[in-house]
Order: sequence, then C-alpha cells, then structure tokens
Amino acid sequence: MYIHYSIKEWLYKCRLPIIPVKIEDKYLCFIIDTGSTCSLIDSNVVEYFKDIVTPVDDYYISGIDGIKQKVDVVILPFSFEERLYKLKFCVKPLFEAFKDIEVESGIQVHGLLGTDFLLENKWIVDFNELTIEI
Repeated sequence: MYIHYSIKEWLYKCRLPIIPVKIEDKYLCFIIDTGSTCSLIDSNVVEYFKDIVTPVDDYYISGIDGIKQKVDVVILPFSFEERLYKLKFCVKPLFEAFKDIEVESGIQVHGLLGTDFLLENKWIVDFNELTIEI
C-alpha cells in the first residue's frame, strides 16, 4: 500500500520539499534533496542522539565547489508516517548552511535526505502533484 504525503505546505512556506521525521520523541526537519547523492545530518543532531547513533565508517563527499571532504558516516533510526528507517548519514556541521532558511521561514533544518535514501526506499517525488509516494 502506497502513502501519498503532501509537501505542498512546506513548499509554500519555505520553497523547499521538507518532511518532519521523528527521532525518539523529537521532530526534526529534513529537506528531500534529489541532487544530493548522500544523505547528510548536522553534527549537533548526532551529538544530541549519540546514545542511539551507530558509527559505521567514513566517506569522502564533494560539495558544489568540487572540494572533497572526509566525513563520518553513522546510522540513525527515525520514523516517518509510522514507518521506521535506519539510514546511513554523512555527518557534517550544517547549521551555517541552513541558517538563512530558519531566519526566513522559522523552520530549523537538520539535514538532507538524498538520492541514496530515495532509491533505497523507492520513494517517488512528484512535483506535479506536490507529493511524495512512499
């Protein structure tokens, strides 16, 4: 059974496809980023949830500037629409990168769900209908 989750409200509010995920009893906001090959999470979030984070490895990522950076990779379980996910995240300080979004919209973004997540979980982002099919 597929779920169609509307991203319309988030797109109108901050012009970004954002979803709220639940980690333990906290809700965090993640951007669906079809241009990112790996999912990213802010290092402060990893520190906050350190008791349930599983370190995996390290990885090299390239930013839009083409510069490669070595980052830690962790698994952090979260739920969305009553489904549990155990995703590998690349850990990076993201506060500065997302600061303007918070100032403009009041929404604090904690990370990105990249194409690695979308492909693995077979999510379909429909920008015509402004939904995510899960």
